[in-house]
Amino acid sequence: MNQAIQCSTLPLTTAGFLRSEFSCIHNEDWDLNAYQYDDEESRELKCSKLIEDREHLRDCGLRINKSECTTRCVNGQPAEKLGKRLVYGRVVEQTHIVCRSFDRYVCASLGNKMLPKQNKVEEPVVNFDMNGTSPGDWLTEIQRAAAGVFNFWPMLPVEEEFLDLSREPVGTSFVWEGWGTSLCWWANFVGGLRPSDMDFVLDLLFDPQNGLGLNIARYNIGGGTDMSVDRNLRPFADIPGFLSSADGEYDWSADERQRKVLLGAKTRGVDVFEAFSNSPPRWMTLSGSVTGNSKRGQDNLDPQHYDAFADYLTEVVRQYEVQWGIHFDYLAPFNEPVEGFWNIDRKKPAQEGCNFSVETINKVIRKVKESLVRKGLSTEISGVDSWSLNTARVLRGLDEETIRHISQINVHTYIPFVRREGDSRRKEVQRMVVGLKKKLWMSEYGPLHWRGSELDIALAVAQHITLDVNELQASAWCYWQVLEIPGKNFYWGLMHAEFDYNLSFCVEIKKQYYIMMQFSRWIRPGFLIHPVQGSCRNSLVIAVDPSHATLVMVFTNSSDRNRDISFDSSSIAHGLENCKTKAALYRTSVSENHEQLPTLYFESSNVTVRIAAKSITTIVVSK
Repeated sequence: MNQAIQCSTLPLTTAGFLRSEFSCIHNEDWDLNAYQYDDEESRELKCSKLIEDREHLRDCGLRINKSECTTRCVNGQPAEKLGKRLVYGRVVEQTHIVCRSFDRYVCASLGNKMLPKQNKVEEPVVNFDMNGTSPGDWLTEIQRAAAGVFNFWPMLPVEEEFLDLSREPVGTSFVWEGWGTSLCWWANFVGGLRPSDMDFVLDLLFDPQNGLGLNIARYNIGGGTDMSVDRNLRPFADIPGFLSSADGEYDWSADERQRKVLLGAKTRGVDVFEAFSNSPPRWMTLSGSVTGNSKRGQDNLDPQHYDAFADYLTEVVRQYEVQWGIHFDYLAPFNEPVEGFWNIDRKKPAQEGCNFSVETINKVIRKVKESLVRKGLSTEISGVDSWSLNTARVLRGLDEETIRHISQINVHTYIPFVRREGDSRRKEVQRMVVGLKKKLWMSEYGPLHWRGSELDIALAVAQHITLDVNELQASAWCYWQVLEIPGKNFYWGLMHAEFDYNLSFCVEIKKQYYIMMQFSRWIRPGFLIHPVQGSCRNSLVIAVDPSHATLVMVFTNSSDRNRDISFDSSSIAHGLENCKTKAALYRTSVSENHEQLPTLYFESSNVTVRIAAKSITTIVVSK
């Protein structure tokens, strides 16, 4: 090494856990050496020698966001020699360290050393003049900033594209209510884990500083399963009910596991709660099964139990408020009621579900409303939780009284294949809901039957969220199962874990988790969404905080070309007029997970940022 090398530490946040990425800054050479600490007490960073492998420039031997722990050490052994698949974020019983939750240690393959958390240092800065340019080659500087490390831009795509967002039409703004998830069935499992493991999962999901900051929880009122009848339910889909017979007494000790998760979510800041039902209690059904009627497409709620079903739902809502301090803002009596999915099928894994005709929906909604009023509950009714393909049809069939009783329209935007986004009929549903003067939520979604690489699916999910915000104009967006069971070519879930108490609990954080973080960490409840109406409606979400002092833009670039975007931030965030601005950048790509990039500084409200190919970037502009 002929010349002196300056070592710097760039603090980045991955999944909310502060870690450090190291780089050696040199005018000519841009490859990285191995770093380690001699011991826990010594905080001196060593920068010893350059190596040729460019992979380490980005990974620094410390990268921990890959699914398999092929480079990690545990008890002085390479992880792969332990005969187990170790995943980011958990302590495995047979091992000691694999990135232990909030202890902020990572175990690297370099010398089998434990690396303490680094203190935050000043990040590199790119300064721009009044025109948004810097001395020298400004586009190169943007490339460096967008790359996350200066003077290195790996595998730049040949083609590039420039977008002037000032020409992008924007619709009437609306208030954002938040991001959320349904609790079944994963909460029925997680609530039975040891407290430290449960807390770890809940922090990842609901903690606004260290996790996704989800603020909406959808609690599943279970039907209560007879496992002698429904033997093929998928793991932990047997949500306990509270009333086992018409003449029985309520058992409020039931469903303890899901309730633990619900209460844990509340302590972490969740402030919007919705209760929903997949099926009436089995004794209210015609088939005696919570998975549906024996005949496909037929109603399964016995007409003689309409009143009992309404009383059951509202009694659970009342008890949660009285006994546990959970006020359900909304109650959704149905889940995909007209799709015809729900029938007894012994040949495949099943879940709770119940068909309701539109005629029955009209009757049950009235009964639920009467029961809420009779019990003095302020909880409002939401419905009808159909696929967006069917929502418009159901709404047309509801009578005026039923529509009057529904305060919020819930829609699911499942699309069978990634290339069929146009099938969702978002605009049709949005126009109908506006005409009815109702609120609109996207209450359930997952990448149904999608195929591709993990990154491609994740970027497609980002585009799906973007369309749900811009075209559907839903004021809240909720994922279905945030924690799922892993499987081959299985892309459901933001995280994966085996639902088995006999196995060591390990969580694999998927790309979709970080995609979600690009939105949920920065677009917060109360922000104003400005729906994009032009060519960027499937790639750009624009939001501004209530004071108009912070502009958030989330840009998804699924193409193979870089995109340089330019915009006047004060055109949306009026508090940024006639002042210097800065743009904080966060990116997820094939090698990055919500990585913080160097902040860009501008002499005006005009901002120019490069969006790397095959990535999603969140831009937070403020003074």
